[in-house]
Amino acid sequence: GERQWMAGRPRTDGGQEMTLIEVDDSFFEVTGDDIRALEEARKRREADRQAFKTRKVREREREERLSRFADCAVRVVFPDQTWIQARFLSSEALSDVYAFARSALADPARPFLLFTTPPRKNLPDTHDTQLKNTDLLPAANVHCCWASPPAGVGPFMAFRFIQSIEDGEKQRQEQEQTQGG
Repeated sequence: GERQWMAGRPRTDGGQEMTLIEVDDSFFEVTGDDIRALEEARKRREADRQAFKTRKVREREREERLSRFADCAVRVVFPDQTWIQARFLSSEALSDVYAFARSALADPARPFLLFTTPPRKNLPDTHDTQLKNTDLLPAANVHCCWASPPAGVGPFMAFRFIQSIEDGEKQRQEQEQTQGG
């Protein structure tokens, strides 16, 4: 079937994205348990520094760590800060992310690039690179821009996705009004 997706954009209504909580001063007091945990962490870091690892060992450890992730969430962020997100199997290729991003573009025929930051690293549109062999696991923001100038001029996202965002915002506003009023 079709890939499940979500789309959105930053809130412009001044709504708070974060909730701040009040804590009393006891929260900041250091306890004996805190000191023991810090000392154990320091000893682990020191032991890790002592252990010289070959590139092959580091690669095997990385593969073991990443093998726990069967899939990954990729959010494609457009220059106007609208975004679309979906889950991909870690065995899928970068070309699958490109195909997904292309399906969301207002002009799917126009050449575009996907990249990660910082520092900027272009992602190749290739079948040869599986997601598990990239730095995108377990989740990543991937930026999109046009391959040829003007790179930052939109519209970027197809109307059906913009409509979905606007419907979601309208629904959220109605919920906030009924809960707050």
